[in-house]
Amino acid sequence: MKPKKRGKAPSPALQTRLAELEDLAAKKGIQIHYDLLEAAGLKLKGGICAIKGEYHLFVEKRKSTAEIIDFLQDHLTHPFPKDVPQINEYMDEN
Repeated sequence: MKPKKRGKAPSPALQTRLAELEDLAAKKGIQIHYDLLEAAGLKLKGGICAIKGEYHLFVEKRKSTAEIIDFLQDHLTHPFPKDVPQINEYMDEN
């Protein structure tokens, strides 16, 4: 088995900013999930949804730290749209 390639560690400034954004998400009641966002060969961008009244933000874990920071800033600094998908609505229908 091949060893995993490790990228260069992010700078302390990037790590600090990422931690600040993760804290902001927690204060807003948003759970962040870092996952591989692929389904049936499709790469998904990630985003926010509500599951049984709780907000969840899904982030592609293969992104660089700088890309994750940009993604989190975009989703955390703007007001939520009124039409955040409610996952439990879909689950209840099926």
